[in-house]
Amino acid sequence: MKELKKIMIISIIIAFVSQIYINIFNDDFRISAGIIFLSIIFMSFKNVDILKTSFVTANVVFFLRVIILVVDGNGLYGSLQINYPVIFFYVTFGIIFNRLNIRNQKNIYLLFAYLCISEFGGNLVESVFRYNVDYDMHYIKVLIMVCLVRSSITLVFINIIKEYNILIEKEEHDERYRKLLFLISSLKTEIYFMNKNMDNIEGVMSKSFELYEKLDTMDIDANIKSISLSITKDIHEIKKDYIRVIKGIEEVTHIKAKHKEMSLIYIFNILEDSTVKYIDSMGSNIEVNFNAGKDIKVKDHYILISILRNLINNSIESINDTNGVVDVSYFYEDEKFIFTISDNGNGIRNSDKNYIFNPGFSTKFNMDTGDMNRGIGLTIVKEMVESRFNGCISVESEYGIGTEFKIIIPKEQLEG
Repeated sequence: MKELKKIMIISIIIAFVSQIYINIFNDDFRISAGIIFLSIIFMSFKNVDILKTSFVTANVVFFLRVIILVVDGNGLYGSLQINYPVIFFYVTFGIIFNRLNIRNQKNIYLLFAYLCISEFGGNLVESVFRYNVDYDMHYIKVLIMVCLVRSSITLVFINIIKEYNILIEKEEHDERYRKLLFLISSLKTEIYFMNKNMDNIEGVMSKSFELYEKLDTMDIDANIKSISLSITKDIHEIKKDYIRVIKGIEEVTHIKAKHKEMSLIYIFNILEDSTVKYIDSMGSNIEVNFNAGKDIKVKDHYILISILRNLINNSIESINDTNGVVDVSYFYEDEKFIFTISDNGNGIRNSDKNYIFNPGFSTKFNMDTGDMNRGIGLTIVKEMVESRFNGCISVESEYGIGTEFKIIIPKEQLEG
């Protein structure tokens, strides 16, 4: 039933499109746009049955033309006699189209030739059932010209659709890659944070084992010694789990990573596109401006994307009204790249400025859920800037006016 419904919809569309036509030879022989659309449908939708669709379309076109003539005051018998040859045109066209396997033809010249053959064959068979047609060379030449023109139009539309599909696929691929890029950046940020915690875990485990050794020399309850040793073992298991998780994430990000280096301008283009979409998804009218300077290849581009994205999101989240502006830019000076992210948001209180880079510090509190942000974003940003790029980060803010973060990274640390 689904296939029949699909075929009927196509047939009805073609029947109405076929009313766009011109007459040649006499008033009964029409050259319509219907066959152009039918060819495009056959080429664009591989799951459409050519023979069935051609047969149903032939009959629907025939009956529509008969109905139109009868409504215009013509007799039923005369209308049937005038229009029945169109059935043979569509059926013949479909048979030849299917037989030549035009749908799977990759060579554009053969595709054009086969379209011409299909149309010419359909027109020739239709003309056999038409009366008052002289089969001279002039008639054949006109039919050939009609086939060439109509097949050319069909081929142009097919190529336009193909190029459009390629463009759509490219845009979808680029969008998927942008999402993958941000995912990898986020994962690498988490890996960095987990690696940092590994040192802490190692230190805690050493202290725990040291405590056990001291307790073991003391005359105390054996259960306390056992608990101390058990804690040490548990910490060791946590450490091993951390290692497994880190290795797993590193393997995934290594496999998925497409570029070892990335253009700084390209990074800014990706961030701009992502930020605009993020703002649109919020239904906000925040204005965002990206200004790029000198272009270089960045080696740790995932880390840089994570740093900038974190700061950009912070700026967006600090803006409450619809007149907000976020400016993101960088310039090159004295062998250093200087990045600035500024906004006209809420700003930072003077009492908080000394603590914003501290682990766990956050001013983001959800009044509806009671959830507090985990407060590691700026901490990670600062540590990555300093340890991965040997750079520095500073902030200038006036409460109620806005905030500007500035990151300075030496060129040799940034460049691949």
